[in-house]
Amino acid sequence: MGRAEQRQLTRLAIAALCVAALAATTLARGTPVCDALCLRVRSELAVFTDWLERHGVLGYIGEVGWPDDSRGDADEWNALADYWYRDADAARLPVTAWATGEWWGTDYKLASYEDRESPDGVETADDQASVIESHTTTSSYRRGVNVAGAEFAGPVDEPTSLFSNASPGEDGTDYHYEPQSTFDFLVSRGIKIVRVPFRWERIQPVLGSPLDAAELKRLSDAVARARGAGLQVVLDLHNYGAYYRFDGSKGIRRGLGSAQLTKFHFVDVWRRLSSHFKNNSGVYAYGLMNEPTGMGESAGLSPARRWEIISQAAVDAIRANGDGKTVMVAGYDWSGVRQWMTQHPSPWISDPTGRLRYEAHHYWDRDNSGDYPDSYAAEVAAAEQLQQVD
Repeated sequence: MGRAEQRQLTRLAIAALCVAALAATTLARGTPVCDALCLRVRSELAVFTDWLERHGVLGYIGEVGWPDDSRGDADEWNALADYWYRDADAARLPVTAWATGEWWGTDYKLASYEDRESPDGVETADDQASVIESHTTTSSYRRGVNVAGAEFAGPVDEPTSLFSNASPGEDGTDYHYEPQSTFDFLVSRGIKIVRVPFRWERIQPVLGSPLDAAELKRLSDAVARARGAGLQVVLDLHNYGAYYRFDGSKGIRRGLGSAQLTKFHFVDVWRRLSSHFKNNSGVYAYGLMNEPTGMGESAGLSPARRWEIISQAAVDAIRANGDGKTVMVAGYDWSGVRQWMTQHPSPWISDPTGRLRYEAHHYWDRDNSGDYPDSYAAEVAAAEQLQQVD
């Protein structure tokens, strides 16, 4: 184990002690016991919130999600979620929970709002909604959900894919922007902000060239529907630090910072997006890149440091455009709260407007993947074993 990992474990252990003390206090007031899993999860969040406080910068949780009652343990997951949101409240963190969207159907266990009835559109609250709605927007922070669908059918970090800039799929068949009814329903539940993921390959099929007019209109129309319902939007370039370029037979994953996907390509797409949306009152913020990963080392620079340099260049381009919207800058390595300080010992963005937030994501299964293959009880047992090792 390297020194960085040792320091990270020490920080987690210290955070766990602080959270345990808080748990003991809240237990006296009748709050459910903060078990081993609860302590681990809250300690992970504390890694990020402590970093923000220490450096005097602002943060944002772009994704957090937990299972519904498909295994019969929604009450336990929701109790943990309430603890987590209380900590986010105390840190004044904006949060967009993962996720909703009519194409998830009713089998996706992380969908907090679902489409269960005709006609189209999300119209039913799932088990997680009660927690989300009890920790809603205040004068200090905004709260909402991810409205997924426009990023569907795109790969994550596979080396190759049938998906590419030349074969990005068809709107309405492979991917989908939500109808007005979904946004109207979310507002009726107290939601104030939505994060809308979309794919780079669709919005700009030729790097360095104008944005695709048809896709840009679809995205703009979705923003208009959200705005019409009374929501504000975080535009999320949902590409995991890469772009799938067609090689004549398939899409090849090209990591950001490579010769095939340069800093200048990234700056270019955000300059063009900014030019289109900077005066759009429905857009609250830009999410520069969802969960950057797989960028590789180059010229003696770590992948995280390369991402820091590239993201700064994108922020500079947006500000040079006369655009003062809030910018969400994700952390490297899937934006995970647990590894945040290992990847980024210090803040790295200089922004003259001060309208910048560092974006982290948090899932609570033992590998922080969000797949949740195990029950709540199994995750508690795993967390107890980790406590014994520590």
